[in-house]
Amino acid sequence: MMVVKRGAWLAGTALVLALSAPQAALADWRRAETAHFVVYSNGSERNLRDYAARLERFDALLRFVTNVPTNADGLRKLPVYLVENGRELRVVQPDLPEGVDGLYRASAFDIRAILVRGRRDDLLLHEYTHHYMSQTSPGSYPGWFREGYAEYFATATVDARGKSTVGLPDPGRLRTLQEQRWLSIPDLLTIDPMTLEGRGQRGVFYAQAWLLTHYLLNDGERQQRFGQYLLDLRNGSDPVEAFFTRMQTTPEALSRDLNAYMERGLRYAEINTPPLDPQMDVSQLPDSADDVLLIGLNIRERRPGTEDAALLAQARTAAARHPGDALALTVLANAEMTLGDPTAAEAALQQVLALEPDNVEALLMAARRRIETAEQTSDQPQMIATYREAQAFLRRAYTADPTDYRVLAEIAGIRRIASDYPTENDLTTWRMAVEHAPQVLNLRGDAAEAMIAAGLDDEAEAYLLPIANDPHGGRNATQARRRLAEIQARRAANGGPVTP
Repeated sequence: MMVVKRGAWLAGTALVLALSAPQAALADWRRAETAHFVVYSNGSERNLRDYAARLERFDALLRFVTNVPTNADGLRKLPVYLVENGRELRVVQPDLPEGVDGLYRASAFDIRAILVRGRRDDLLLHEYTHHYMSQTSPGSYPGWFREGYAEYFATATVDARGKSTVGLPDPGRLRTLQEQRWLSIPDLLTIDPMTLEGRGQRGVFYAQAWLLTHYLLNDGERQQRFGQYLLDLRNGSDPVEAFFTRMQTTPEALSRDLNAYMERGLRYAEINTPPLDPQMDVSQLPDSADDVLLIGLNIRERRPGTEDAALLAQARTAAARHPGDALALTVLANAEMTLGDPTAAEAALQQVLALEPDNVEALLMAARRRIETAEQTSDQPQMIATYREAQAFLRRAYTADPTDYRVLAEIAGIRRIASDYPTENDLTTWRMAVEHAPQVLNLRGDAAEAMIAAGLDDEAEAYLLPIANDPHGGRNATQARRRLAEIQARRAANGGPVTP
């Protein structure tokens, strides 16, 4: 089923997964739901269907290559938003640098991808590979491999007949490797790319990580040795010493081998997968979506107390323009709660829930509003009563969508003040939250804290290791490493084996 070719990749690059050409804005937002995605677009329906199908085929390719079942029952689907141009993209993320045509975000507030139609498919494929890797194999991988693996699949091609390629070289990465000074191999194996100065050095890191991953994955013996290396890391071995021991090489020899591998012409795989014509349901969003959908995504990421008068004014104007519209009222409620008047937010929420009793966003906001109120009161009976109101809204939200990790996290988090926390039910709720959003680092951290409190260090460690090894982990990674060190110390004190 797999044919490996050498040196013919330039012709193959014309097959790189691409969207239809940009089309004139129709001001009609549509929603396409497939097995693994919910795709929104304000372009043509044909473009939307084509993109959703391509995403499903890419997911199927990843599952085929990694031998993971395609059954997605019960797992959260990834929202993807397709916009017309960079201006619309920056409505959602105003501080994006010029030249950036898309973004992926996994946070406590949302997991979503947003992309300008027709541009930089490799960006979304790179980020979806991260998303998929965290979902299906959330083990402890070194940062360079996480990035190199995503780059390896970012140039994949798929079509409806099941003809696919994996591992097509990226001309930009090759140019970087040919023109820039390389990092030392020990630095590549251990460095956090976010600590490198300037985009140029970070570009070298990503290019070298991609080349090393490509080199390892295109040879069966090297794959096997790398698998043994991952086990060494899991058992606490030094990442540099263990790598060269397992690969039976030296930094200098490996650099020569990587250069030679690149100069000979990188190999890619042609793969025949079962043809796929994905099932999807397409629906029209209300007219209000043109006014509020993108600003709603912006507002969703903001914390209470954030000041942005323009966003608040837009939400209020849109709600007035679309009276009785549940989507406009939901965005207004979030805007008022975050940027404006919480009392007005409550009034908007009541209107939404009268129109749509199972609206998860409104139910979640109503619960969070009551949690904030309870945290600010010193009246114990009133506090308990308000927390119970919040729990009632969260139960309704969970019934409406049991895959929403935000709801699960609030259900578990609200129990922290209880004297018997964490119960087995609390632990199960945290496990379910992480299952639906393993990409959200602080969610893993919260779950790990609950496991530590329950004396389940092994399970806590499993949640913490991916955070500690995440190249973009920042303070979360630092905190995870601190917790892992504490787990090690407890094991050592009890005479048990020490792991990373």
